[in-house]
Amino acid sequence: MQRILFVIPSLDYGGGAGQLVELLRALPREQFQSRVVVLGRSGPWAERLRQDGIDVDVPGRGRLFDLRPLVRLREVVRSFTPSVLHAWRLRSLRAAALSRFKGRLVASPLLRSPDERSWLRWLDARLLRRADRIIAFGETDAVRCGRLGVEGQRLVTVNPGVRQGPLPPSADVPGVPAAGRVVLCVGPLRMQRGFQEAIWALDILQYVHPDLHLVLAGDGPDRAPLEAFAAGLRVSAGVHFGGPGADVPALMSRAEVVWVPGRVECGMQVVLEAMAAGRPVVASNWPRLAELVREGETGYLVPPGDKTTIARQTQRLLADADLRRSMGEAARRRVAEHFRADELAECCARVYLGGK
Repeated sequence: MQRILFVIPSLDYGGGAGQLVELLRALPREQFQSRVVVLGRSGPWAERLRQDGIDVDVPGRGRLFDLRPLVRLREVVRSFTPSVLHAWRLRSLRAAALSRFKGRLVASPLLRSPDERSWLRWLDARLLRRADRIIAFGETDAVRCGRLGVEGQRLVTVNPGVRQGPLPPSADVPGVPAAGRVVLCVGPLRMQRGFQEAIWALDILQYVHPDLHLVLAGDGPDRAPLEAFAAGLRVSAGVHFGGPGADVPALMSRAEVVWVPGRVECGMQVVLEAMAAGRPVVASNWPRLAELVREGETGYLVPPGDKTTIARQTQRLLADADLRRSMGEAARRRVAEHFRADELAECCARVYLGGK
């Protein structure tokens, strides 16, 4: 049996952590024994992984200069003796370089544009060259890896994946009437996620749809400023905070439209889960998201930060039930054809076993 050690900066809701969770749930247990070391915050998925029988170590408190995660990573490398270490994002790759791991190194940098301009670019490029395989999630990620010198057979490009099944019963949201209409945002409550623009778009839409409500599923440092912003616009009664333990699949069932309005490139996992749930998406037009959303077929892509266009495209969906249904069905088909968690696991398993 192959022992795989996964190292990731955090298990906060997001694309990297979401794809790790999808992968761990789909990898065959009879072939791979998995363990996870989290360098920062545990996030909402740590306990769920433990319930699935995956060992998860969260030795630190998420502080910048906390050395305990590095110490613990060395201890786990020594005691668990993994045959493969899979580092997620560049921070984990840097930690792996200090862990004294001598086996097969796999990296998924999940690069964003600022990573390519970082003052650590030279170090990251050197560390990526030392990895046995680089797994890129989509063509955008592969192109960015190529700019850091990763090419040829060492670079393996996979589609991100998500599980798809029957929808759970829709969630009751405190404060939302049974007949109220819901749009949904998911993720850590940080301004760069575009949730302020989402509240502003709600204010615009409520002139036409006074029964419309916005649910923000997540928690984070910017909750208080977002609450204050909603109060300033006098839409507090229509904005609801789901908290870190929100049942996202059930909220997807409740929502008519899912928003991914990031000011920065984020939201890959939200888009995938919304499409798997058959919900049309209105998302910021970032390269990674444009690989997932087919404009006008499974959702709409809007300029980042453009609250007016978010509202306009959402109005088209809210006003036309047939359009919402057709887009949702197209989204589910697209996930089933291109973004399956079992296919993601098969690709990664081949890499772990030494193939491509």
